[in-house]
Formats: sequence, structure tokens, C-alpha cells
Amino acid sequence: MHRTVDCRSKSTVSKEREGKARGDIASPAALSLPFVVRIVRTEEHLEKAVKVRAESYGKHHPEVAEQLKQAENSDRAPFSLVLLAESKDTSVPLGTLRIETNARAPLAIEELLPRNSEYSTRTIAFVTRLAVRAGHDASLVKLALFKALHRYCLACQIDWIVVTARPPMDRQYVRLGFIDVYDKNTAIPIPWSAGIPMRIMALETISCERIWLSQNHPLYRFMFVDYCPDIEVFSSVNGTWGRPRATTVGLPTQGQLDEVFGVSVV
Repeated sequence: MHRTVDCRSKSTVSKEREGKARGDIASPAALSLPFVVRIVRTEEHLEKAVKVRAESYGKHHPEVAEQLKQAENSDRAPFSLVLLAESKDTSVPLGTLRIETNARAPLAIEELLPRNSEYSTRTIAFVTRLAVRAGHDASLVKLALFKALHRYCLACQIDWIVVTARPPMDRQYVRLGFIDVYDKNTAIPIPWSAGIPMRIMALETISCERIWLSQNHPLYRFMFVDYCPDIEVFSSVNGTWGRPRATTVGLPTQGQLDEVFGVSVV
């Protein structure tokens, strides 16, 4: 009987066997966005964020628009960062928000929170200056900013995400799972927003995924399942991904976005 001799090296055979044992393992599915979301790290990017703010607040909040034509001290403060969404094709700024945390020093918003409550002595991210340029992708830009915000807060061990809002923009936060820190629909004057009465609302970072899942939220998959490499909040570790990503099922539908953001964008 003749015996076939395999002349390949042991390492080559070993690698082939290992590959067969694993089967065809696809790369993690990635969702491609028509824009990128990143942390502002340069004065040029900060100027773009300020431009979007000024345009957006000029339409919806003219009483504070003038002061937003320049960068604010909080934009460059320690433990504060600004997120910016930019078009891939044109680099035009599409949206922005600012995140301030109480990791090292108290936040102004903490003075307005209920005393001796579930928010006391907890880590907090105060989100301000949300602004999105009007257009076809406005709701998707806003959702991507929130996804970046949530992932950032998870990584930084933030307990509560806090916002202030007045009608009709408060409705979008309710649809995202935010709750009033006081009685429902209670509005109090916000000193740094020209004393305008607003609702103070909070979202628990850890529990919101479970709540969205139990509610079968229309945007659950995008927020908590889909991998979006165009959200570059942690770009410093992007080098750990060595292979190109495959494409996943697709972006949220306009109907799904409208269920949450069915109001004028800020």
C-alpha cells in the first residue's frame, strides 16, 4: 500500500487545521455612518462645534445665541470634553454636545439636584450645548452623539447622565429614558441659561440598556448592539482592530428615528 507523505511544514499544517477547526469566522459586523463622531482635540474642531451651536441656538434659543458665538470656558475645562460630528464627504460640522463630569470637582448642576437623593455622592455627566444642523441626517447625527455619550460614560464609570430641557425638546429625552429629578414636568430656572425654567432630567448609565430591551425600544439595536467604527470616542485604541469590518444590517429607519426625535432638532 502506498502512503502519501505531506511535505508541508508542521507550522503550515497546524495553521490550516486551526482554521478548519474554527470554520469561516467573519469579522465583527460594522455599521458605516455618513459622518464621523470624535472628541474635539484642536482649536479648529472647537470652532466647528461653536459654529453649529451658534446656528442652532440662533433658531431655537435666540436669547442665549449671542453668547454662544464664542467658545466657553467649560469647553476647555478639565474633565470636560466636546463631541463633534462631521460629514465624511465634506468635513462640514453636523452636530455637537459637551460632557462635563464631577470626577474631580463639583458641577454647577449639582447645586440644583435634590439633596440627599439617589444623585448625591454619585458620578455625574452633565450634558449641555446639544446642537444639530438641520438636514436629512439630523436625527441620525443626534442618535450617534447619544451613543457616543453613553459609551463614554460607561467607560468612565459614570452613574448618571443629567440634562436640562424645555418643551418641546424635553420629549426626546423622555423617549430616550430620561426621568425628572423632581416631580414630573417640574421646571426650575437655570442660572447659566438666562434663568429660563427647564426640566432637570437624568438617565442611569447602567440600567438604561436593560430598560430599552424590556421596552423593545425601536433604536435598541443601534444604541447597544451595532458596532460603529465611525464613532471615534476611543480612537487611541483603534489600532487593536486589525481587520476590515463587514457591513451589518443597516441604519435605523426614518420611522424608528421619528419615534424618538419626532420634534424639531436643536
